[in-house]
Amino acid sequence: MNSLPLWLIPLAPVVAALLAGVLALTRRAERAAPLFTLAATALSGIVALGWIPQEGGPVPRLAFEWLKIGANFQINLGVHLDPLAWIMTAVVCVVSLLVQVYSLGYMKGENGFARYFAYLGLFTASMLGLVVADNLFQLYVCWELVGICSYLLIGFWWQKPSAASAAKKAFVVTRFGDVGFLLGVLLLAAVAGSFQFDTVMQAVARVQAGELTAIPLVSAQVFLWLAPLLLFCGAVGKSAQFPLHIWLPDAMEGPTPVSALIHAATMVAAGVYMVARLLPIFVAVPFVSEIVLLTGAVTALIAATIALVQNDIKKVMAYSTISQLGYMMLGLGAGSLDSGMFHLVTHAMFKALLFLAAGSVIHAMHHAADPNDLRVMGGLGSRMRITAVTCGVGVLALAGFPGLSGFWSKDAILGAALDKGSPVALLGLAVGIVVAGLTAFYATRMWMLAFAGSARSADAEQAHESPSVMTLPLILLAIPSAALGGWLHMGHRFTHFLHGAQAHAEPMHLWLVAVTSLTAVGGIALGWALYRAPSAQTDPVERTPGYALFANLWYMDAFWSRGVASSMLALGQFVAWFDRTVIDGAVNLTGWVCYIGGRELRRATNGQAQTYTAAALLALVIAALALILFHNRAPDRARIYSSSPIIRTTDARPHTSHSDTGQR
Repeated sequence: MNSLPLWLIPLAPVVAALLAGVLALTRRAERAAPLFTLAATALSGIVALGWIPQEGGPVPRLAFEWLKIGANFQINLGVHLDPLAWIMTAVVCVVSLLVQVYSLGYMKGENGFARYFAYLGLFTASMLGLVVADNLFQLYVCWELVGICSYLLIGFWWQKPSAASAAKKAFVVTRFGDVGFLLGVLLLAAVAGSFQFDTVMQAVARVQAGELTAIPLVSAQVFLWLAPLLLFCGAVGKSAQFPLHIWLPDAMEGPTPVSALIHAATMVAAGVYMVARLLPIFVAVPFVSEIVLLTGAVTALIAATIALVQNDIKKVMAYSTISQLGYMMLGLGAGSLDSGMFHLVTHAMFKALLFLAAGSVIHAMHHAADPNDLRVMGGLGSRMRITAVTCGVGVLALAGFPGLSGFWSKDAILGAALDKGSPVALLGLAVGIVVAGLTAFYATRMWMLAFAGSARSADAEQAHESPSVMTLPLILLAIPSAALGGWLHMGHRFTHFLHGAQAHAEPMHLWLVAVTSLTAVGGIALGWALYRAPSAQTDPVERTPGYALFANLWYMDAFWSRGVASSMLALGQFVAWFDRTVIDGAVNLTGWVCYIGGRELRRATNGQAQTYTAAALLALVIAALALILFHNRAPDRARIYSSSPIIRTTDARPHTSHSDTGQR
C-alpha cells in the first residue's frame, strides 16, 4: 500500500489549478503554470499506482460526514478506489498528462497560457473527483464541475464568436440531460435514505424483490424504470447520445488538445462511467437496458454516416467519438460491464492519439485560411512522417483492424449483444457490424486526404513536422493504441481485474470475429481504392446515396434550432406578452378602479347632512331588497337541508307527530 493519502488523487490537481489561476490573474511567471498541473497530474497517477486494488482485499476508501439532515439522513464526502474507479483514474491521468505535455508546444505563445493550464488542471480534478466519488451527491457535484470546465475550455478563444457560441451550446444542451439526472439522483436518495452507492443498490434490490414498497410519489414498478431512465438522461447529454449529440461537433472550436481531453478521458467518458458504475440499476428492468442499447446503436449509426462526408479533420474525429460512445452504450445496454469499459479504455488511447495527430497537422497548416480543411492538405506523409505513421496506427485501431486495440474491444461489445440474444440486441449487433465498416472507411478517407498523394495547396507544400514536445506524446499513445487491447484481452486480464480471478469470461465467437474483420478490412480497402489519388476535384462520397441527408447532419441540428429553439422562443414571446398585457393589465385595472372609486367617494364626503342621509336610505333600500330575495329562496334551501342525512340526524327541533317521531 502507498503511504501517500488517497485524497491526493482529486485534490492535488485542484491545488495546482488554483496556483496556475493565481499566475494567470497576476500575469507573472505564466510559463510556470504547466509545472504545477503536470506535477499534480503525475502525483495523482502515482498515488493511484500505490493503491491498486488487490483481489480479495478491502477496497481503499476514505470518507467523513459532511452534512446531517434530521436523525437518519447524512451526506458524506469520500474517496474510494475499487477496480472500476482505478481503471478510469489511470485513463484520466495518462491522457491528461500527455495532453498537457503536448500543449506545451501547441499553445506556445498563446495569450492566456497560464489560464489555459489552470482550466486543464481544474478539468482533470473534476473528472478525478467524479471517478473516485463514493456517493451520488459527490458524483453529481463533480459532474457539474466537468460541465463548467468544458464550457471554459471550449470557449477559451472567447474573442471568436463561433467559440463563444459553441461553449454556450455545449453548456445549454447538456443541461437538458442534467435536469433528468438530478431528478434521478434525488429519487434514488429519497427511496434509499442515503446517497451512498452501496445503500442505493441495496434499496433498488429490495424494491425489485418486493421488500420495500414505501416509494414516494410513484409505485414500486414505476420507480424501477423511472429512476434509471432519469439517470440515463444525464448520460445522453454528457456522452453526446442521440438526440443530444449536437453539441459535441461544435466543441471543436476549442484548442485541439482540449478536444483530445474531452473526447478521450473526461467529459464524454463521464456519462459512460456513470452508467457503468450504476449498471445493476439499469439492468434491473429489461425495458430500460434495451433503451440504453437501442440509443447506443442509433447514435453509432447516425454519427458514423455523418463522419463519412465531413471535410474538417477535427469534425471527422468528433463524429467518430459520438459513434464510438454509441458502441460503449450498446455494450452496457447488453448488460456487459466488461465490454463497455474495455472499449472506453482502448478508445481513450487511440482517440487521444488521433486528435493530437490532427492538432499536429493543424499546427503545420496554420498559415492556411482553414487549416482544418482536408481538401487543402494532401502529401503531408512525406513531410510529417512521425505524425503520419502514428496517425495511421490510430486509424487502424479505430477501424478495428485485426490485432489492434479497437479490434478486441469492438468484438467484445458485439459478442455481448449476440450473447444477450433479444431482438433489440440482435438489431444492435447488425447495426454494430455496419458501423464497423463505415468507421473503417471514413477513418481511411481522413488519413488518405491528409497524408497521401500530392499537396493540394501551397500551405501543404510548406508544412513540416511538429516539435518533439508534440510528437513524443503521439509516439507514447501509439503504443497502447496498437497493443493495449490485445494485452488486456490475453488471459482475460481486464475481466479478472474488474471481477476477480473467479469471474467468467465469455468466449469469442469465431464467426463474428471473421465477419467484423472482413468488414473492417473491406472498409479500409475501399477507402484506399477511392482516395489513393486524392487530388480529384469531386469527392467520391458526394455521389453516394444519402449524401444530402448525411451532409445536413440528418437534419437534427435544424430540428433543434428551427423546431425546438424557435418553439421555445415563441413560447417565451407569448409569456412575455401575457405578462405585459394580461397580468399587468389586471394590476393596472385594479389600481384604476381603486382610483376612480376613491375619487368619487371623496366627492361624496362633503360634510352635507342631506348627502349622508341619502346614502343611508340607499343602503337601507339595498339591504331590504337583499332580504326579500333571500326570503324568496329560503323554502328551496329548507327542502335541501331537510333532505340531508346529516341535518336529519342532528335536527333538535320538537315534533308533535308520533309518526314523525317513530320515523326518526
